[in-house]
Amino acid sequence: MKGGSLPPLPTSLLIEHVRSTALSAEMADAILDVCDAAYGTATAPLFASLGPGDHLLGLRHGALVSHLMWVTRWLQPAGRRPLRTAYVEMVATAPSMQRQGYASALLEHFVPLVGDYELAALCPAAEGLYAQLGWRFWRGPLSARKNGRILPTPEERVMILPLPRTPSLDPDLPLSIEWRPREVW
Repeated sequence: MKGGSLPPLPTSLLIEHVRSTALSAEMADAILDVCDAAYGTATAPLFASLGPGDHLLGLRHGALVSHLMWVTRWLQPAGRRPLRTAYVEMVATAPSMQRQGYASALLEHFVPLVGDYELAALCPAAEGLYAQLGWRFWRGPLSARKNGRILPTPEERVMILPLPRTPSLDPDLPLSIEWRPREVW
């Protein structure tokens, strides 16, 4: 993205940025409906484990068609201090609206909103979407920090997106994240 301007949106898509604490009950229900349909499972327990964050709402003709959330996490490359990370969660588009560029538009809109973070990261459900937007896999071993211990998470994969404040990183080094219940990464 050049010059800091936002990319053009797919036809008829309006993007709103809303904090979890400011979501109306109606919009919170709409988010669950879109995420449940996109993931094929009840997502309310996942949202409960994520805690509050920021949401991007992709609206078409006033109806929610796509969603993205981010929360603050602390990723720590081996031998470095933890990095304040905008951790992307629950990227979802209503099944009937998929493959029209809505999730890509939200992901592109997200980047200038997190310029004060040191890194962006996510655990991808489908890597192709993210790779085409510049996200790259961390290649080194992943783990979680819990009660002063490091717990390996070899079954996990994470993608990162460098931001303007991202220090030089070696993606082959070990990387850890603070523990959280349900979905560590």
